[in-house]
Amino acid sequence: MLVNQTQTGQDVVALSKEPGQGGHNLRSLVLTSQFPNPKYPHWASFNRQQIDHLAGLCQLALVAPVPWTDLLQAGAWRLPPQDKPYPVRWPTFWYVPRLRRAWHGRAFLWAAWPSLRRLAASLQPQVLLATWLFPAGWAGMIAAHRLGLPLVLKVHGSDVMTFQNDPQRLPYLKQALKAAAAVVAVSRSLASEAVRLGARPEGVSVVGNGLDRELFAPADRHKARRALGLFSQGRVLLYVGRLEPVKGLETALRALAQVKETTLLVVGAGSQEAALKSLASELGISGRVTWAGQQEHQKVPQYMAASDAVLLPSLSEGDPNIVLEALGCGRPLVASAVGGVPEVVRQGEQGALFEPGDATGLAGAIEEVLAREWDPDRLSAAVAGRSWQASAAALLAVLQRTAGSGAQS
Repeated sequence: MLVNQTQTGQDVVALSKEPGQGGHNLRSLVLTSQFPNPKYPHWASFNRQQIDHLAGLCQLALVAPVPWTDLLQAGAWRLPPQDKPYPVRWPTFWYVPRLRRAWHGRAFLWAAWPSLRRLAASLQPQVLLATWLFPAGWAGMIAAHRLGLPLVLKVHGSDVMTFQNDPQRLPYLKQALKAAAAVVAVSRSLASEAVRLGARPEGVSVVGNGLDRELFAPADRHKARRALGLFSQGRVLLYVGRLEPVKGLETALRALAQVKETTLLVVGAGSQEAALKSLASELGISGRVTWAGQQEHQKVPQYMAASDAVLLPSLSEGDPNIVLEALGCGRPLVASAVGGVPEVVRQGEQGALFEPGDATGLAGAIEEVLAREWDPDRLSAAVAGRSWQASAAALLAVLQRTAGSGAQS
């Protein structure tokens, strides 16, 4: 399989210096379902960080429809536009929850199209970038065709690995991947899966996520615990992420019940929160689980510094930023061997891996990681080549090649 490898920092920098590339000359329209908004500022920070850096390299405008259910929960019906540092529109995405998922792509397009059309008239884009395969990627395919633009489709993980198991959505995933002029995947394993589902091998590039190395760096564990009010001197595991079934927190709780003298600190929120708290009570470990709720991205490094290891029990992933951030902070990982995780976490070097859904295997991996001392500086050095600047430069290179080819979806 031919896949453009642009994942490492060194490769990215070389790619960004190709002859004839003037980043400020490119004009890109972006469509995504994964972007923060005024009501949910912590949502999908990984996408915001990459797009923010991309905006420093080219001209862009972005449309990110917001589900009406999220707006209702936040007590709003619409969100005001953002014009600086680049235009962002948050139209309301009307759809029927859990029903007729095959129609969600059309509903997403209906929500986004007026904003896309107006922004395209002023920006005069050369390429359309759609991130998250469905519904944004499929809607981006239609919008790019209407606007006469080539489509670059970025896939993240669950949008391929989980959604392909839904017979209603699978045909739309294949259609979008086949139609895209270029596909960007965040890991090699995800790139292979995209090709298997119909993407052209020669049009697939791997662009890994980045890391804010000024924010995520080694820090003193005891100072962090005192600052957070965690006075335990025992073993502390940390989970950061959404509380949703695909994240595997149920497996984590069942594993914790098999491990003694260890506490779990959970940072995040989601639809499964009540069920997880109930399970912790049933397992008799409520006293060993601290639910910290959603936290600002800037505060996550302090939680990482307070931990002995970071836990990632996901059932499906692409190139999860929590892995890069944990290593940047000098903390080992206890992670399920899914997606691009094994490409970064090597057994015994950056932590321990286990099979997703295997609570006993996870318990063993926890004991393995917590039984030894880890060198924070050595762990941090493992991701020295990862940055959002480099990631954005690699993405820019794909956009420029695609815009220059004149290929249309």
